[in-house]
Amino acid sequence: MLEEYLKKTEPEYYPPVENLLDLIYEHYTENNPVEKNTVAGKVAKEKEKELEEWMRGLDGMDRLVDDYVGDKIPLWEKIMDQQGTVCCAWEKTAFEEGMKVGIRLMMEAMT
Repeated sequence: MLEEYLKKTEPEYYPPVENLLDLIYEHYTENNPVEKNTVAGKVAKEKEKELEEWMRGLDGMDRLVDDYVGDKIPLWEKIMDQQGTVCCAWEKTAFEEGMKVGIRLMMEAMT
């Protein structure tokens, strides 16, 4: 009965969710923040700190540029924001690809 319902009913997702893997990722990241005090988290925070310190030391990085809401922020901070956005996109891609591998593994194990 449930299987028939799922076949007949199209899911209604909301932005930025476009499919079931997006939905799983959104819920996973909501309930498992990266701020956890893990070894990997500590290493990532240290690397981010090193990058920020290095960029702050480059000529011209104190120049003010527009942020997302029209305020002025230092160029190094704008670059850090962009870098964070790129990292998040790669994290989501890796998560979704890992889920696909896990699903395939489960399907193979069941046959």
